[in-house]
Amino acid sequence: MRIKAMVVLAGFVWMAIWGAVSARAERIDRIVAIVNGDVITQDELDMFTKMSLLDGEAEPAMKDETQRFRYFLDRLIEDRLILQEAKKMQLKADEKIIEDRIKDIRFRAGSEMAFQQALASQGISLTELREKLKNQLLIYMAVQKEIKNKTQVSPREVTEYYEQHKDRFMVPESVVVQSIFVEDKDVLKEVMQKLTAGEDFSALSKTYSKRSDLGTVSRGQLKKELEDFLFACEIGKPSKPFAFDNGYYIFLVKEKMPPVEKSLDEVKGKIESILTNEKSEKLLKAWIEDLKDKAYISIRQ
Repeated sequence: MRIKAMVVLAGFVWMAIWGAVSARAERIDRIVAIVNGDVITQDELDMFTKMSLLDGEAEPAMKDETQRFRYFLDRLIEDRLILQEAKKMQLKADEKIIEDRIKDIRFRAGSEMAFQQALASQGISLTELREKLKNQLLIYMAVQKEIKNKTQVSPREVTEYYEQHKDRFMVPESVVVQSIFVEDKDVLKEVMQKLTAGEDFSALSKTYSKRSDLGTVSRGQLKKELEDFLFACEIGKPSKPFAFDNGYYIFLVKEKMPPVEKSLDEVKGKIESILTNEKSEKLLKAWIEDLKDKAYISIRQ
C-alpha cells in the first residue's frame, strides 16, 4: 500500500546506507528526469529503488531493465511532486524527529567511526542524510494534510461493508482433539488393542505418541486429507488409524465448535480501517494524477 510505504520509508532511509554489499567508487550523476525544474539523477533513482526494496515492497514482475527503470522512476517523480507541494504548503519538518532518527542510525552503526565509514561508502554526507530524512517526512506530512479530512467513514458504510462481506468475518469450524502418533505398525496394533480394551486415551498418548496433541484445530490449518478425516470423527470415540507423514494418527475428538459469525461490533474497527485505507489510496492516486497533469515532466532515458 502506497501510503503505508511512505510512512515506513521515512524511517528506513538509514537502511539504504548499510544495505549495500558494496559501494560504487563513483557517483552517477546522469540526469534521468526533470520535474518542474527539479533535477532527478541516476544516483537518486538508484538510492530510491534500494530503499523501496529494503522497505519490503515486492518488486513487480518486469519484462526488462527498461520497464524496471520506468517503474521506480515514476514512483520517484510522484514523490518529488508531493515534496514540491509540501513546500508550497509551507510545511515544517520536526527537527527532533530527524535528529532522533540520526541518533538511531549512529546507535545501529555501533560507533561514530562505523557511522562515518557507512556514510562515506555510499558517497553521502551527514547533511545529505538529514535532508533525505527531512524530505521523506515532508512527503508524509503533505499526504496526511491533503487526504486526512476526506477519509471519514460513516456508520452506514461500515454496516454495508459488513453485510456484503460477512464471509470474511467468520470464525471457522474447529475441533478440540487429542492425538496419538506412532511410526511402527506393530506399535499401532498394540495401541489399538489397548484402546479397544478401554484403556485411557490420554495415558496411552503419553506413553506411545511421538508427537504432542494437536489441541484446538480450525478449518484450514491442516492438509486437506488430514483435516477432512479429523472433522469427520465422532466425538468421544477413538478414530481408526490414519496413515500420514510416515506414521499413523489416532484421534479422539473431545469437542466440535461450528463456524461462528462475528458481530458487527466485534469487527467494526477492522472495517473502518479497511475503508479508510481504500479511500486514502483512491484520493492519493487522484491527487497524484492531478499533480502530474499540471506539472512539467521530462524523462531522459
